[in-house]
Amino acid sequence: MFSLRRKGDYRLQFTRALKRPGKYRVELYLFTPYDERFSEWTLSEQQFFFKALEHRFRLLGHPDSSRAGKSGSSFTLLSPHYEIQYGSWLFQYRASIDHLRQQILTSELADEPVKRALRLIQNFARRLRKSSPEQDSHHRYFRLVDVYFSWHAEQFLLECMAMEGFSGLDHELKQSIGEFLEQEYRYRREMKYEPDFGGSPTRLWNRMSLYLRLLEFPVVLRSKVSELGSGTRKLVKAITTMLVMSLFTYFLFNTRANSQQLSLALLLAIALTYALRDLLRDDMITRLTGWLRKGRPRWKIRLLMPYTNKLLALQNVWLDYRKRPDLPQPILDHSSTWAANEERQIICFRSMLNLDKAALVENQIQERLSVDCEELCSLIQATRNKVFTWADKDDPASGVEAHPIDKQHDYDLLLVTTELSQGYSAAQRWRLRLGTHGIVKCETRKVDWPTPEEQVSKKALRRLRERFRKR
Repeated sequence: MFSLRRKGDYRLQFTRALKRPGKYRVELYLFTPYDERFSEWTLSEQQFFFKALEHRFRLLGHPDSSRAGKSGSSFTLLSPHYEIQYGSWLFQYRASIDHLRQQILTSELADEPVKRALRLIQNFARRLRKSSPEQDSHHRYFRLVDVYFSWHAEQFLLECMAMEGFSGLDHELKQSIGEFLEQEYRYRREMKYEPDFGGSPTRLWNRMSLYLRLLEFPVVLRSKVSELGSGTRKLVKAITTMLVMSLFTYFLFNTRANSQQLSLALLLAIALTYALRDLLRDDMITRLTGWLRKGRPRWKIRLLMPYTNKLLALQNVWLDYRKRPDLPQPILDHSSTWAANEERQIICFRSMLNLDKAALVENQIQERLSVDCEELCSLIQATRNKVFTWADKDDPASGVEAHPIDKQHDYDLLLVTTELSQGYSAAQRWRLRLGTHGIVKCETRKVDWPTPEEQVSKKALRRLRERFRKR
């Protein structure tokens, strides 16, 4: 199952950890409030895939093997493995902290999640600073990790302190947070990290974002995207050109045989034929190519190991716009209560990942799916309408207030995950409310999805029916 995290005003990020090799299928259905007005002409499928969607994979180290690997002296001499190991530690820590932050934001501030977060921060600080690297290249990367961790831990604790219920927490817990922050400030002065924390808040944020991109480089899997169907399109283009020109040549020779001279009407007919060919050619090629490639993936992605470029996984990606009757039958059966509009446009994204066993020998893989709603928010037309109310409902003489209206659209997001070796799927659903300035609200909604036992029994019954039909 994926965990959700909001990033900024427009972005949603879904993350999960892949621990076993095999085939993983992810299906994302975004039910838009639009009907025929929303199509590939409004926002093309290719534009949505490359701008609004981001599907990335990152290395996460196993905790036990990571501790064992750090103790070996030969390990520290291998530069790529050193950066990968420390980077995987950092992002495994960030994933745990983000999970605790989500728990804190979705419920009231309590002692237990804050204690767990503080304990996680203290343990990671001891583990990270247990030994200092000797090589210069290792030392530069260690410094980036150490600076970014110090800033990230400080921001999380300060965010907790700024929350409304912080004053009601346990006194010893608040004292421990203050002592850790004071200790961290002393450590920065000792290590001469203070220049990295200077400048305005905006400049500090941009600097830490740059550090994060540098730290991500050794652990993010390289992706090489290949668009599929170019050969089919070229073949369709060649065949249509051959057919059109053959018919045109046949018409021209017959006309020339019946009439020994070229007339003005014949020249106009030739020009009209060329104009019609150029007018219909692109649409005809696109439709024929789409018909021939219906159901086949649009893109193929090769996921490579950092530094070594070793192939770890292959990914096939589908993306298209559909209406509700064109959806798969399981989606139709379990979305009838909240998506009954037959004309509603639905953005369908599907990914099939074939993860090699070699990818999980030393690491887990973190899957991260990000959805940027800025393009969708730009489709909402701003309004200047206002609602007028009394300042005090009980006193008509109190005056009139004008409230501007922020136009909003509701989307439903359904995420279906399947590990093919298990033979069953799981679904998650969210209700998104988008405004002109970003995501207004994001709520988790219950989805009526069959249990694994029900899915297995249905498959068994389907197999029995197919056997009886063959007999």
